[in-house]
This record gives sequence, structure tokens and C-alpha cells, in this order.
Amino acid sequence: MGIPRLKRHLEPFAERAAIAQCDAVVDGPALAYHILNLCSRLTRRTSPFEQPSYGLLGKTALAWLDRIEEGGLSISAIYFDSYLPRSKRPERLHRAVKSSRDLIKYYSAYLAGVPKGRLRRDGEPEVDLFPNAWPGETHAKPPAPAFLVPAIIDALRNSPKYGALIKLVPGEADGFCAQHVHGKGGMVLTSDSDLLIHDLGQDGGVVFLTDIDADTETHSLVALQYRPVDICNRLSLKPDTGLPYLAFEVSRDPHLTIEQAIAKSKTGDAAADSQTEYREFVEQYIAPEVASGFDSGQVTNLDPRVSEIALRSLQTPGAINPRSQNSPAHPIRDDAELEMYLPFLLDCPSRTSAWEASRSTRQLAYAVLQSVRGSRILSVSEMRRLQSVSSRLRVDVPGPSEFDELVDSRLALLSKTEVGLSNPEMTWTVLAIYQDIAMTVDRARGYPLGLEVLGQQIRGQLDECAWGLLHFLAQTQATYYSFRMLSQILNFAAHHGGTLSKAMLKLAAFLSRLPSLPEFPSPSNFADTLRQVREGGGLSCLASLCEDFEDVLPHIEALQRPQENKKTKKRKATPATGDGRAKPRFSNPFDLLAKGDDTGE
Repeated sequence: MGIPRLKRHLEPFAERAAIAQCDAVVDGPALAYHILNLCSRLTRRTSPFEQPSYGLLGKTALAWLDRIEEGGLSISAIYFDSYLPRSKRPERLHRAVKSSRDLIKYYSAYLAGVPKGRLRRDGEPEVDLFPNAWPGETHAKPPAPAFLVPAIIDALRNSPKYGALIKLVPGEADGFCAQHVHGKGGMVLTSDSDLLIHDLGQDGGVVFLTDIDADTETHSLVALQYRPVDICNRLSLKPDTGLPYLAFEVSRDPHLTIEQAIAKSKTGDAAADSQTEYREFVEQYIAPEVASGFDSGQVTNLDPRVSEIALRSLQTPGAINPRSQNSPAHPIRDDAELEMYLPFLLDCPSRTSAWEASRSTRQLAYAVLQSVRGSRILSVSEMRRLQSVSSRLRVDVPGPSEFDELVDSRLALLSKTEVGLSNPEMTWTVLAIYQDIAMTVDRARGYPLGLEVLGQQIRGQLDECAWGLLHFLAQTQATYYSFRMLSQILNFAAHHGGTLSKAMLKLAAFLSRLPSLPEFPSPSNFADTLRQVREGGGLSCLASLCEDFEDVLPHIEALQRPQENKKTKKRKATPATGDGRAKPRFSNPFDLLAKGDDTGE
């Protein structure tokens, strides 16, 4: 994740030259964010409507890799994290808190609605793969596209050229990149200065993604090349400890000049005086934590964050990772609480997290992991928006006695939704609306946001920049992605020793129809998606799904009569209790569907 100022300190000692033909490995997460920056360089970053589509991100990633190979580098592997060490947990939590605060800052800057941005009338823009300038952005801006990394991975997986090069590894990508070039030589393409501390061997080096320039006439690539062996020779540092000592000094005191840091590194006093601190620091690079007993082939078709919880859940309770046995400061106990770091959505900070309405789908996904693990998972802590490093939501995981009924009810829900629509592709958006209604009924307060935005669409009053619509879009994206998680975990269980019932196999088959990430709803197409739901029988389908929600059903029926609805648009949600709140119905609204819907064989 990088040591501040280390790269800048070492820049004068790197060599700027044409990159000789050689093998290269790519740090996948770094590539994903580099591609995002390339695609966003000329856009208005304050507008979510100008964020690049997942389709453009994938297409640009493929074009960039093609250009790298044209320049003489032969890509031999592209590594992505699928399991981050627990030592990174404090930093991940602080980043989640920072992202949450940045979202609040963005919300506060645009309370009346987000900037619309410029409409593109000529399709996707051309992306400069090797720009000379990187303009800054000082205004508050929305979070990055939530599914950036899995979208890039999907695009690469679907490529005949690069699909076989994707490596989802049971640890941090940078450690596997370093290990690769240590044994085989070559360059690591990354944006992470941590790679300079790893042992890259005699012939290994690092090129930072933003440093690469392309010569349009010769097609060669020019870049600053950091070769640790050469840098240590120039600085008269020991090749085995020189850069780790230097990085340790800089990490302790970022205000050191390079001359001061070099002088301290030559003596090694800090490492000698603070042996425990230095050992903890350097172990991240010498013996990084990995998920024991697993290889990259087991998580090939999982998104990185799904892979992480799958691998963590399968560790033997109480076991200590063999790679960490010599690390008394950081024993890795695998019976620690399971955590799921959910993608960060653009939702409204004044409302309940957009992930909440689809919680039951993820509970089912976590429950499926028990079939492979062979033991109970009581709960999972979900990391969504965080007010502090100690705030998270603990989600209970259904046990074996509840599991079959939940699978049956989910199958019934999916089947009943699909048959009620003229366009089956709308199934997932209608389910998002239904889940929002179910959450509102369960909480016994408020009016369903999904019905509110549908009503605005029907009356021609939909404001695409309003926070209410953006929040419901985030809820819809959360619904899609929660089903994607369930689908991936069902497939993982089927291929890794889990016992799947006939109903679970049918559920997995149904979820195979999920759209790809580029087809997920986005700010630019969500208004049209809502129109298609209305025109494709979505309201009738919702009325069928909600026939037992007697307090909500009249409002769905009113939306089916738009002229009448205009006359009664101030009508409030039907109160069924004396205090003006909607009457609660069921703790699990999906149970309604488990009783009367037979999905057949």
C-alpha cells in the first residue's frame, strides 16, 4: 500500500531509459486504479455521471496491456489479491472511515443534488494510454466505481490473450509479483512503492505505471526503472538489508532527507535498537501472510473480496498459519471473527446503508460457506460506511435448521418475480424494489423509497441528480452484487467439497442468469431502467409479490393508475397503528413465498 516519500527519495537513483525486451508481471489492483485514472483524466470528477463505465474500464485495460506488449514487454502474469493479511486490518479500517468521511463531505457539498456532468453524444471517449499530465481535482468528489477491480478482472478473464494470465492469489499481490521476478527475473509494473523493499533477486526491477511513456514513432516504452541491486550499489548499501533499512527509516520519520536516511541505513542503528519493531516491519515483505493450504486455482472465478471471506472461513479453527510460525508478534489465528469488506457505494449518508435492504441475500451466501467449512459460522461483520474503526454491522448467519427453508423461499421469490415480467432482465431491479419494501415493512416506519422513485418516474418528476434516486440506485446495485456473491459462493462450494442440495443447485442455475458488471444499473441508465420496469409489468409483479403486505399494496395499486395517482399524490402511507407507523408484518418477508409457490423440478 506504499511507504510515503520512499519512491520520491529513490527517484534520482533510478535509470530513465527505454525498457529492454523482458518478461513483466503486473500488480493487478494497481493496474485497475491506473486504468480508472486514465479513463477519468479529462472528465469532471465531481459528477458520478461522468465516471467511466465498467465497459470502458475493461476495454481500456486490454488496450493498455496490448500497448505494453507492443513496446517489448512480455506479460507473464497479472496478480490480484484474494486474501489480505490481518496486519493490514488497521489500515483497511482507517481507509474505510476516510472513504465514509469523504462521502459525507461530498454529500454536504451537493445537498441539493449532485452535478449532472456533460452528456456524451458520441459514445465512449478515446483514452490517452500514456498521458503527459495528470490534472488534479480539489473539489469533493464521489467514491470510485464500486466494482472497479472485479470489472477489470472480468474483462481480462474474457480475453483469449490475457485470461490465462490472471492469478488470484491467497495473499497480497505485491508479494507474489516479487516472488515471481525473484525466481525468473523481469520487471514488476505497479504503483506500490512497497515492491522496492521486497527481495527481487539479482535481475528484478520495478517500473511505476505513471512513469511509463510511449514513443509513438518507435513504439518503444521509456520509463524510470528501479533495480534494487543497482540502487544499493550506487548508495553503498548492503544488497540484502540496504533498502529494507532505508524504508524502515523513512516509515518512522517521513521528514528525513535522503542523505539522512542513507546515513542511518548504513549504520543500521534503528533496526538494532528497535528489533521487534523492525522485525514486524520487514516480515510483511520477507514472509507475508497467505491463506494456508490453498492455491490460486481454488478462487479463480471469485471476486477478490468474495475470495477473501471464502478462504478465511475455511481455515481450520485455532490453526496458526505455517508461514507465520516465526512471527510471535503476529500469530495468525484463523478462528478470528469473519469480516466482509463490502464495496463502497455512492449512497446517501443521511439514510441507512444501501447494503441493508439486501442483507438477507448475503446471509444466505455466508450460510453456504458452512457446507464447505463443515462447522458453524455464527456471524459475519460487514464493513460498509464506517463512522469509526470500531463501528461495523454484525450479521447473523442462519444455521442448518433454517437453511433449507431459506433456499426454498429464495427460489420461490426469484421464480415468481421472473414469470411476472415481460422482460426477465428486469428481475433483479424488481427484486431490489421488493427488498426495499420488505425492509420498510420490517422496520415499520417510512415509505418505501423504491415506490417513491417509481412514482416520480410515472409522473415525469424524476430528478436523476437527487440523492433519493442515487440512494435507491445504490440499493439496486447492492441487490445485484449480493446475488453475485451468493452465486459465486454456491459455485465455490460445489467445486470444493460442499454438499449442495437439489434446491441449492437450482438456485445456482437461476443465478447464472445474473447480468455482468458492465450491465449493472448506473447513474447514466437508471432512469431508463425504471421506465422499463414500469412498462414491462414491474408494478403488477410487485403487487403479486406484496399481496400480503396490506399496508403497502394500495400504494402499488395507485401507481398502476397514474391519473388517479395524480389526484391523490399527497396521500400518506397507510398507518395501521395508533402512533402513525406502518404495521410490522414479518421478521422475514421471504417466508411469505415459501408456502404457496412450488418452483417445480
